Amino acid sequence: MRFENKFLLEAFQVPSEVSTGVSPYFDLLPPDKYINSGHRFRTYARFQSEDKEIIRLPHSKFIQSADINRVLGGVERDFSEMSREMIETEEFQHLLKSFMERTGAIDDHSVVDVHQIRVTCDHDSTSAPAPEGIHQDGFNYVGIFCVRRENISGGYTQIYSSPVDQHPHMNTVLEENQFVILNDKRFFHHISETLSSIEGKKGVRDVFVFTA
Repeated sequence: MRFENKFLLEAFQVPSEVSTGVSPYFDLLPPDKYINSGHRFRTYARFQSEDKEIIRLPHSKFIQSADINRVLGGVERDFSEMSREMIETEEFQHLLKSFMERTGAIDDHSVVDVHQIRVTCDHDSTSAPAPEGIHQDGFNYVGIFCVRRENISGGYTQIYSSPVDQHPHMNTVLEENQFVILNDKRFFHHISETLSSIEGKKGVRDVFVFTA
């Protein structure tokens, strides 16, 4: 009999040079035109492995079903393209390859979507990094890598066994250079609301979200 383990959840620390290398590109992000908040900025890209070589796929629109996304399900979202210069950095390639190796996408040719997201917040009004609430993304795996977390209260990464759980299976602050990957078929996730921790200064949370 051949036993096969099932991937559930993994968290790991990435060298600090990685976030340092990609962080400047978040300052150039355009607004997310599908969330009318003034606090959300975003780009998007798609990748696939061919003979162990990771290639960027042509830009396309992004869509999720209404069953998956209660806020923007069924809406074709044409996000801005991710910076080619950033994609070619060693730091971004390290993140992309790490996700693909751990999820098997490097071998099974799964398409990997990557969302580059900045969410800002003020001292007197919250921002919602995950406006859809406790959710799944409709993929096999989801990875979240924190690039920058500055002047932030809240923004807890929460993982649930079901969307009606009262208490999360995991409730933690994803710090800079920390990467968490979860089985999207098994778990649900959410990011709690954020507030700026310093009056008069914007709070900033920069992340990459990977799916396969």
